[in-house]
Amino acid sequence: MSGPLYAAVSGRAGAWRGPEAYTHGIMTSTGDTMEICDTYDASGNRTGRTVIRGAELPDGEYYLAVHVWIRNEQGDYLIQQRAPHLIYPGVWASTAGMVQAGEDSMTGAIREIAEELGIQTTPAQFKPLMRLCTDNRVEDVWLVDLPNTTTATVTLGPEVTDWRWAAKSTLRQMIQSGSFYAYSYFDQLPD
Repeated sequence: MSGPLYAAVSGRAGAWRGPEAYTHGIMTSTGDTMEICDTYDASGNRTGRTVIRGAELPDGEYYLAVHVWIRNEQGDYLIQQRAPHLIYPGVWASTAGMVQAGEDSMTGAIREIAEELGIQTTPAQFKPLMRLCTDNRVEDVWLVDLPNTTTATVTLGPEVTDWRWAAKSTLRQMIQSGSFYAYSYFDQLPD
């Protein structure tokens, strides 16, 4: 791969503006940012390549995504409603997102929780549940047990319009009605 787009994505030719512009992205001429992601093999190892999020990947390369299931003392899960401008608008889901260039899975998960819900977490609160490989993503699924009091400080980010606690049985009903995203691994989540 070569050319100006590759130079911009790979960090060559001075395309990166550094942390003062955006930690994991490049600035466009309009001042917006494009997320930059590392690519991975099917086992979750970095390939050494970076791409603009959404770029088509060659066979054998994957994005790394995280799904974070936040659970309270009663065993209910914190779910969030996706904003109207996103894919699956208005659908309820767990906290999730793409890991950005230079991050590891847990760092990406901590960032996503902070961005989407305003909740600060630490690595000690995370328990790995599983790793899946889909068509173009390696997906790490995490569990975070938080006391109810932590959510007193929820501050919704621009990708989220609402949040609530829900029992796994309620989530199952929401999946059947189409109001909650149907995760392929849902039945493997702890009760």
